[in-house]
Amino acid sequence: MRYTLSIFALLLCFGGIVAIFWYQELQYSLPTPVPANYKAIPVGHVVQDVKLVSALPEGPLFLHFYNPDCPCSRFNANHLKSLIRMYQDSVQLFIVVPSAKAKKKAVNEFGKHLEYIVDDHQKIASAYGVYATPQAVLVDREGKLFYRGNYNKSRYCTVKASNYAELALVALLNNQRPPLFDFYATEAYGCELPERDELTKLNFF
Repeated sequence: MRYTLSIFALLLCFGGIVAIFWYQELQYSLPTPVPANYKAIPVGHVVQDVKLVSALPEGPLFLHFYNPDCPCSRFNANHLKSLIRMYQDSVQLFIVVPSAKAKKKAVNEFGKHLEYIVDDHQKIASAYGVYATPQAVLVDREGKLFYRGNYNKSRYCTVKASNYAELALVALLNNQRPPLFDFYATEAYGCELPERDELTKLNFF
């Protein structure tokens, strides 16, 4: 009997470890599931059905899709802060969040001096083909999608050679063509955007 209980306890502990590993690590090493109704937006496409600001932008746009409840977004935060320090005077940067509650957390993380957009109906995300966080979207001066994808192959953005968003941003600012990256740049890895019923709860509490 004791032997059976010991085996059961060990299996229970092992199962708990596996569950924690899956929740904290493994699931984010897999591509984010593509929504059934997903519509891909190709590079070079002009997005006309969404307005971020009242006036047309004078320079290129940098949209950062951020969800503070997503571990991958939190891991990415320091890298984004470094990009903000280096390039904020060259682009119009907006941090796009899924709820009012998420905006408060984002302001605490990145500061009040930045522009924030609450995309609680996912109109902006859908317009640019975004379905996960963190994701970067770059739009050129003509309103054409220049880049949409990941920041890095590494979840902590420590592999400089695969700083996809930064490399794309440098190309954009230098009036170059959109870079051709590997699979890991454009296949979303991270957290799915919250469903609308979840967003209702996020905005309520």
